[in-house]
Amino acid sequence: MRVFEIEVEVGDRLEIGGLSVFPLTSVTKSGPAFLTGPEAFKAGLIEVNELDPPEVPSLAITNLADVPILLVEGEMLLGGDQNRTMNVTVLCPPQATIVVPVSCVEAGRWGMRRKVSASSKHAPGSLRAAKIANLEERTADISSRRSDQGRVWDEVDRQSVIHNVSSETSALDDVQEEIQDQIADQLDRIKPLPNQIGVVCSIGEEVVGLDLFGKTSTLDKYLRGIIGGHALDAPSPAAGSGSISAIEHFLAQVDASEYDSDKGVGLGEEILLHGEIAGIGLSYEKCLVHLAAFPTPTSVDRDE
Repeated sequence: MRVFEIEVEVGDRLEIGGLSVFPLTSVTKSGPAFLTGPEAFKAGLIEVNELDPPEVPSLAITNLADVPILLVEGEMLLGGDQNRTMNVTVLCPPQATIVVPVSCVEAGRWGMRRKVSASSKHAPGSLRAAKIANLEERTADISSRRSDQGRVWDEVDRQSVIHNVSSETSALDDVQEEIQDQIADQLDRIKPLPNQIGVVCSIGEEVVGLDLFGKTSTLDKYLRGIIGGHALDAPSPAAGSGSISAIEHFLAQVDASEYDSDKGVGLGEEILLHGEIAGIGLSYEKCLVHLAAFPTPTSVDRDE
């Protein structure tokens, strides 16, 4: 089936606790060259700094490389005056500094500044869905995709309560550290398949999120973190299990979704899905770089 002009095939289900994981494979052409955030941090080719004066919903990204650097929606950035997560997917131009929209995921710290570093984790799907569905409309300032910060903090608090993890600074990373340590062996089972470019997750019979990339090499850098994020929303086995037909129905909904397209924060064109699906993505040089899509928050919210 086709999703945003890409032919994909749904693979067999793998279970991690209460989470069902379905790989998406495709034979794709090579897309534009760029470094992922994890690669750039490892090579020392990216700097992330607070603005002057600092602002909760914004960070400055400096690309020291000769190719673009990709930071994807939901990616975690630890340090600065407080931990943040990316609101949108961004391609940072080579040898340039841009301002990107972020959300705070550490409400109890503002200050004690630390050097910003990459995290191997992704925000939970429930938080990402709520964040995307409530992004502010674009203004003349293309970095203005602000989230409903109060709703994001509520989601972090909800995760802390569900998992009974106390954090002195209300940091989502503290919850993730404890829970992902507990499921590390299960996450280690997750290996990208040949030609895998995406993943869809479900909890019980409910599909909870999609991440689709333009290249297998990009998915490889983010797959474990994305699945680990969804696993926080599935702390125990759920009734029923997802089926390939349910996944295909969700993919058809994503493909049929209405969307707006506008200039990206960095390079490329931003894609914002709305309606029954909440989604954000980026295309560059006529190639899809990344697409994140979720059922609207009313259907993903869960009781504590």
